[in-house]
Amino acid sequence: MLSLILPTYNEAENIAELLPRIRTVLKDVAHEIIIVDDDSPDETWKVAQRIAHDLGDVHVIRRVGRRGLSSAVIEGFLSAKGDVLAVMDADGQHDMGLLTQLHAAVAEHGGIAIGSRYVAGGSVGEWDEQRYMLSRIATRMAIRLCAVKVKDPMSGFFAIARSTFEDIHPRLNPKGFKILLDLLVHAKKDTGVRELPFSFGIRAHGESKLSRRVQLEFLEYLYDVTLGRVIPLTFVKYCIVGLVGVGVHLGAYMGFSALLTHDAQLSLMGFSIALVGAIETAIVFNFWLNNLWTFAHARLKGWALIPGFLKYNVACAFGALANYAVSTFLFSLAWAELTSVVIGACIGIVWNYTMSRMFAWRSA
Repeated sequence: MLSLILPTYNEAENIAELLPRIRTVLKDVAHEIIIVDDDSPDETWKVAQRIAHDLGDVHVIRRVGRRGLSSAVIEGFLSAKGDVLAVMDADGQHDMGLLTQLHAAVAEHGGIAIGSRYVAGGSVGEWDEQRYMLSRIATRMAIRLCAVKVKDPMSGFFAIARSTFEDIHPRLNPKGFKILLDLLVHAKKDTGVRELPFSFGIRAHGESKLSRRVQLEFLEYLYDVTLGRVIPLTFVKYCIVGLVGVGVHLGAYMGFSALLTHDAQLSLMGFSIALVGAIETAIVFNFWLNNLWTFAHARLKGWALIPGFLKYNVACAFGALANYAVSTFLFSLAWAELTSVVIGACIGIVWNYTMSRMFAWRSA
């Protein structure tokens, strides 16, 4: 049995046209079609549910509060019944006529069968030169990481034997847009792989999901599966935010100290007040940027921001105290103002990161 996963986000127009065509292609193959929708604003899930109501081979999973193509595909695979699992885009750009060949290749030989744009007979279609060049660069980078070498590790159109997926699944890092790449990175080196050529088509409706954010997620994935095994990406991002926060901290301190300086002299009390104001300004900034970027996968929204911000302040309390104590102590020893402030600001980064993960973004 073939289980075809269609991950969707804002594909209401496309899914209504695509499903009847896929069912026609698979009419002679025992199959099920599982639509995994990330709670699309255009209510793709509702359109799919309406179509699936009277069809025994179409099922819909609506994911609320969870986002990401790779994790959507994995969730679909885990809920599937077939011994062959497949995935394709829901925008009409993949050649659905290839589905039966992908299924047959895996059913006969096991392993993975890929719809490839970069083998003989394959094509990227009408891509412009810039997108083609970016794709080739990303592909070369990806190939270097793969345990199993193929021509098109970035394809979103493939089939995999359930047994192969179940073997790889515990090692997967379901982040970003390219689930096939993650499978090839973590597969055993002797995994059988076949590439079948296809030409990439034109999106029928809607907009491409290849955004700057997706490109950034790809680079983050590359880090995760290389250096990230030693130094977690979230910690690196937290440190970057912390370093930017040091700049905010300095700027705020200079602003507050300018207001509190009298006769070109800043008293110890004035220094302390300016420092407290700078610390809290940096905390507000760091919370905002960490929530937006560092812990984007566990982002706090709506009313959850208020208790999250309060927990973040509590989590950072020790770091802020250390920051204050070190800076004040160094200043009292006649160290330069800015040197005292910078050293104090850097002291609490590791502590704050650990406490932030424990309290403010516990699901990160």
